[in-house]
Amino acid sequence: MKVLFLQNVLHVAKAWEIKEVKPGYAANMLFPKKLAVELTSEVEKQMKDKQKKDDAHRRELLENRHDIADSLTWQKLSFKLKWSKDKVYGAIWEKDIIWEIKKKFKIELSKKHIDMPDWHIKKLWETFIYIKLWKDAMAKMIVVVESDN
Repeated sequence: MKVLFLQNVLHVAKAWEIKEVKPGYAANMLFPKKLAVELTSEVEKQMKDKQKKDDAHRRELLENRHDIADSLTWQKLSFKLKWSKDKVYGAIWEKDIIWEIKKKFKIELSKKHIDMPDWHIKKLWETFIYIKLWKDAMAKMIVVVESDN
């Protein structure tokens, strides 16, 4: 049975890989845990459409990387976190930065483009992050974290 893997499965396959597996393994292990789906013509068409869309996005990002980096350089992103008596509740992660850039600038990025000083921001202050679009295109942005109270 041919299946399309949706996630990495250790020692079996990587995400978005098509492999032949035994029907019992697929029915009892892969399908219930939503690790893979049966490869039908419809699923194959959806996968190819997604790959085309991803390739087009990657190509557009590569071609316009300098313009995008210039438009993002020294821009501010503002976030609010709850805090009380020197303790901050929550943190700002890469996904939050990606979502804010998408909302504010209409630019879709992934986690590999975000370079933060730590894994997350968990202090009320201004900090700098870097957006690395390619070897020769990088933007420095300001992240402002304020109190929600």
